[in-house]
Amino acid sequence: MNMGKLGRFANLLEPMPPIGLAYIAGSLEHHGCHVRVIDMFAEKLSGDDIVEKVRRFRPDLVGMTVLTPSEPVCAELSARIRGVLPGVKIVWGAVHAEVFAQDIVRANKADFVVHHDGEITVCELVDAIAEEKNAQDYSHIDGLTWSNDGEPVTNKSRELLRDLDSLPYPAWHLFPYHRYGLLPFADFAKPVLTMTGSRGCPYRCDYCSLINSGGKVYRRRDPIKIVDEYEFLVERYGVKQIGFVDPIFPLVKKDLEPFCKELVRRGLDKKCQWLSETRCDRLDAETCDLMYEGGCRRVLMGIESGSDLLLGNVNKKMTTAKVREGVENARNAGIQTVGLFMIGLPGETPEMTRETVEFSVDLDLDFAKYAITTPFPGSKLFEDRWQKDLFRDDWENYTTFNPDPDRLVYHPHGYDPEELIKMQSWALRRFYLRPRQIKKQMLELRTISPKMLLYGLYGMVV
Repeated sequence: MNMGKLGRFANLLEPMPPIGLAYIAGSLEHHGCHVRVIDMFAEKLSGDDIVEKVRRFRPDLVGMTVLTPSEPVCAELSARIRGVLPGVKIVWGAVHAEVFAQDIVRANKADFVVHHDGEITVCELVDAIAEEKNAQDYSHIDGLTWSNDGEPVTNKSRELLRDLDSLPYPAWHLFPYHRYGLLPFADFAKPVLTMTGSRGCPYRCDYCSLINSGGKVYRRRDPIKIVDEYEFLVERYGVKQIGFVDPIFPLVKKDLEPFCKELVRRGLDKKCQWLSETRCDRLDAETCDLMYEGGCRRVLMGIESGSDLLLGNVNKKMTTAKVREGVENARNAGIQTVGLFMIGLPGETPEMTRETVEFSVDLDLDFAKYAITTPFPGSKLFEDRWQKDLFRDDWENYTTFNPDPDRLVYHPHGYDPEELIKMQSWALRRFYLRPRQIKKQMLELRTISPKMLLYGLYGMVV
């Protein structure tokens, strides 16, 4: 990703553990493949560095996780890698690649696109390439888009993996894991790695791209086996914090008690603590008490808006009353709270944005993030704009902290882009520059480093 596109907010970002890629790497290693991983962001590598590393390794297959704003960089790297290794095969994955799979293959940006759960598909693809170096027919591999004499072919969908515990653990030993963090308001101990307790989500929020990446079917892991992996990360990598990257964790309450009790039984709640993202309406008092007992110290809550009307506009199926209840339950249990808000939702006005910000202040959250609404490919918001031919394909600008009004890919009707960006900065000032909040950050929480605080303050006022 070109970090310059984020302007004054670029320095707030840390490399996060790419767990999807780590699962793929783990499956390939388990399958007997020789695997190397290059994390361009974490290792601060240039395009030349990447091409040289690939040239020296001389792989048969190069895989890339393609996030929407990084698509142009991935396309450039793919072309350059082909330039030095003409026989190499290139495979792309992740939601953006899935949505535009046929266009990507037709344009020869990649030879293959893997859909949904990619672990088995990639292993079968490796076998096909290895068995017949000049293989031309990949129609037997489910969940794959490929080129048949220049024409893209999408094979039948692969059945979603039900037994998530059958997968090998993510191959973190191949990654620069000591360099990873989460978001500035999500880090409270290091080293930090991520885990998944489930895949998919039963909700259908219009802004979420999960619905087109296998996310329609919710699948969860055995809570005891989650603890097994948790213990492995603590013992093997010495992690002090684990972040669950599920859209909602925990979702199924009956799994929470055995998970938390087992963490306590093994003493893992003292060795490593965890955080997760969840919905406020899943945080009843009993759930919060169990989470704290098991070592949860912070929750990220997708609150989105302080307006019930706007929540309804994006099919959130949440009310501000439920938000207040969930935040209070977490606070009473001793769990720190992070509110994730979206500004510029469909139908939003500047007055509604102010309502959302004042709502976040009134909740007395420990942290708040205000993201400009972005219709990412795979979401209903994007599909609606695509059908109306209103979408933009300048993918590098699909970011939630875009400082340039001319590059803003979406704004509600009647909401001036420049004003929307100014409202984002005002929201940060309004929340974080209160004396009560400054005291809390400096004396009580102390999880945002002085460097991050200075960068953040600079971003608020420039």
